[in-house]
Amino acid sequence: MKKKMLMRFAAVALAAGMCISGAGATYFSDVSSNAWYYDAVTKCSNYDLMHGYENGTFRPSATMTRAECAQILANLNPEWRAEIIYYDVNYSKWYWNTVSHYGDYMGGSYTDTNHKTPIGYRVYFYPEKACTREDFAYGVGNVIGIPTENSYSYFDDWGSINPDYMDVINAMRSYGIIGGDGTGLHGKFNPKQTITRAEVAQILCNLIELVES
Repeated sequence: MKKKMLMRFAAVALAAGMCISGAGATYFSDVSSNAWYYDAVTKCSNYDLMHGYENGTFRPSATMTRAECAQILANLNPEWRAEIIYYDVNYSKWYWNTVSHYGDYMGGSYTDTNHKTPIGYRVYFYPEKACTREDFAYGVGNVIGIPTENSYSYFDDWGSINPDYMDVINAMRSYGIIGGDGTGLHGKFNPKQTITRAEVAQILCNLIELVES
């Protein structure tokens, strides 16, 4: 599994022509070196998986839209699934191509079986809606092809996770890519909460460190 992910990261690196700099080389005015997410933000930036804003900020506490999270999946894996035409994704938007090819990896889409079009039922992606923790975690697991066999883990709020995502999210925790919030016996995943840029960076950092180990 590690070799498989490493090869995918290598493909991304070669395609982007990236040069990995040392930890701490990236600076954002709103990311303190004492912040819990400092190392994660730095590593993600150095790996060209996340970027800051033109004013030099990273906005770690800001939520990420579903379209932005789809872009993260595209950054992780340059191989996409068949194109899906989402009824609420306009071709004039910056994320049209990305969502069309990577939206199927994520959860949270909706198929309206009451409205059929010449190419099938209407499918909604909700690109500008804030992404939830479970939708993003499920997307990352899918895009890296995480194996779900022989994986076992638990969260105190396990029953709140979408049943369709449980195998992938379970494997994500088993491999240490996601974790609980430290409360209770096993920690809570808080699947329905919206995910912040710092939390996304931490998940990506965990994945990078798994590949590097």
